[in-house]
Amino acid sequence: QDIRNTVGNIPMEWYEDFPHVGYDLQGKRIYKPIRNKDELDKFLEKMENPDYWRTVQDKMTGADIKLTDEQVELVHRLQRGQFGDVHFDPYEPAVDFFSREVMVHPVTNRPADKRSFIPSLVEKEKVSKLVHAIKMGWIKPRKPKEDTPSYYDLWAHEDPNSILGRHKMHVPAPKMRLPGHEESYNPPPEYLPSEEEPVKQVTWHGKGDYFASVLADNSSMQVLIHQTSKRWSQNPFRKSKGLVQCVLFHPVRPYFFVATQRYVRVYNLLKQELTKKLMTNCKWVSSMAIHPGGDNVICGSYDSKLAWFDLDLSTRPYQLLRHHKKALRSVAFHKRYPLFASASDDGSVIVCHGMVYNDLLQNPLLVPVKVLKGHAPTWDLGVLDVIFHPTQPWVFSSGADGTVRLFT
Repeated sequence: QDIRNTVGNIPMEWYEDFPHVGYDLQGKRIYKPIRNKDELDKFLEKMENPDYWRTVQDKMTGADIKLTDEQVELVHRLQRGQFGDVHFDPYEPAVDFFSREVMVHPVTNRPADKRSFIPSLVEKEKVSKLVHAIKMGWIKPRKPKEDTPSYYDLWAHEDPNSILGRHKMHVPAPKMRLPGHEESYNPPPEYLPSEEEPVKQVTWHGKGDYFASVLADNSSMQVLIHQTSKRWSQNPFRKSKGLVQCVLFHPVRPYFFVATQRYVRVYNLLKQELTKKLMTNCKWVSSMAIHPGGDNVICGSYDSKLAWFDLDLSTRPYQLLRHHKKALRSVAFHKRYPLFASASDDGSVIVCHGMVYNDLLQNPLLVPVKVLKGHAPTWDLGVLDVIFHPTQPWVFSSGADGTVRLFT
């Protein structure tokens, strides 16, 4: 500690290529200490030296300095956000330097003026001038306002043939939306739908050998069932039953669900006949999902309704839920937990508890659980699709804002 480096507050990297690190008080060079320790020597020193943890290197001299107990305690107090001085009290009483001593006499002992005890002479002159002006008739008081009726005829003095009347009756047209960059986007050819692939929906069978597709046209070929093992497709319907929205396979039985605008038809694939026709009581069905047990179906519609069907109970909805404010885009069941979710254009996903009992005499229990909000509505569209994780109680949602969100 007797040697002091007098180079000042400069970057010590300037002396990396020199054998010294600075100069002492006599102007002599302070040479760097010889350090020929490799990583093994440093590790042994760390294991054997009990004061290794409190040894630091002085950048000004290059020597190793062992910190004292007071210095170590100071470092610990600074790391904990405390003051460096142990005896410093940050909550000591404040000292009022200006009003702690009460003076007996005032600072100035000047007597009060006479004008402080008499009316103002300047204001007296102003009032005299106003009174004289009122007497001479120069200043007149305000006339009282006449009571006029609060209603009147809008077109009492209007001439519809005049130019002013035509201007007042003009209603401007609503402004068009400003053009964006959508028209200038040139996607690659594989992203453009051709005439051979106007597919609206694809759904798989539980065994994985069959899958069905829904086309966008209103012909008899809008629903096709494909078999991957034989590589062939078939049309299950001879004529169109209406505009098909979505189709689903029954998870257990050989049933095929076809949802049109207002009805859900259930077909038996083995017997090739219509088994049931479900009345949705909705104006336009948008989506459909089947319970893993196979006895319950939910349908979402564009008029913000969700219909729960019990296939063993009736062809009409067991319960009609109106939790959303806008159109429903997608509905989904969880494969393991008694949960189902619905996605809407209002930007929310509502998760409900749907308990189905093994006792046929007991009806299903439907309870709303949580309203999940995370998507921003874009172009009057909110959440477009929703699906559950196959094993975990997680739900995924995709929105019109271009994001896919995970809720746990």
